[in-house]
Amino acid sequence: MIQDKELEIEGGRMVIRVCGEEATVVSCHVQGSRVRIPGKAEGFPVTKLDKKALLSCKILKEIWLPEGIREIGDWAFAYCSSLESIWIPRRKIFFGRGILKECGNLESIRLLGETDDKGAQIGKLLGTIPMKLEADYLFTPEQAGEDEWLRRYDDKLREFLMQPDEDGYTKMVYCGEEDIVANMDNYLAERRRAKSRLCFLRLINSIGLGEEFRRELSAYLAEHTSGCDSEAAWEVVFREHGGEQDYYAAFTRAGCLTQENYDAILSQMGEHFPEMKGYLMRYKSRQMGETDFFDSLSL
Repeated sequence: MIQDKELEIEGGRMVIRVCGEEATVVSCHVQGSRVRIPGKAEGFPVTKLDKKALLSCKILKEIWLPEGIREIGDWAFAYCSSLESIWIPRRKIFFGRGILKECGNLESIRLLGETDDKGAQIGKLLGTIPMKLEADYLFTPEQAGEDEWLRRYDDKLREFLMQPDEDGYTKMVYCGEEDIVANMDNYLAERRRAKSRLCFLRLINSIGLGEEFRRELSAYLAEHTSGCDSEAAWEVVFREHGGEQDYYAAFTRAGCLTQENYDAILSQMGEHFPEMKGYLMRYKSRQMGETDFFDSLSL
């Protein structure tokens, strides 16, 4: 008779079920923001997370899965609204349905043992696939970061950028979600911010990024900077990454800071993020001509 057993783990407790020579994690009781699933339980390798194993663990921010994991069941991490990063092995894994449903704060899916800058970049790209790009065929950790995988990733991102911004709005209304997105203008603005987020992410995590596609991503951002009909690119930088220099560097390199919008950008920043304000002032001085004397008084 198969019996479940509860065990202490780093960050909480888990219930396992041993079948044959392998152990399945049936459920977890998360007691901290970081959880590590062990490679073995009761002497058996842990190879599977069962359906809904960590469903709605609201305090979970980071989780490490073992090297031997081969299957992650349906909705295993669904509604883990604080989840930011997952560590998984570089191997073929069967992913069930909706494993990351409503995990809106997910930033990275890291590969175990790959802790250098290249590994961090791959993790950021992998982290966009389940929800932001919705490309299940790219959710292949065993291939992540390879040249062909990166080419297919960029093809999918280009396809996403080319989709009409209004795509999906009518479906949301028919599904009764018009109270979530009040009107078409709001929907279009959020779609442009979503596209801008992915452009920035790819430019910052530029492993294997070709020059032609770099120019395409930069052009999209420059078309949605401060002073344009859509200011989505500037909104993403200022509202969502206000103190992160990587984003300001990508913003300026993409040609988003211009003589025409410089004053408006500094005015909008006000007393917020003085270091980043100084960064933009130095950029203007070096790349766009001298900074006015009175600019320095605004810091």
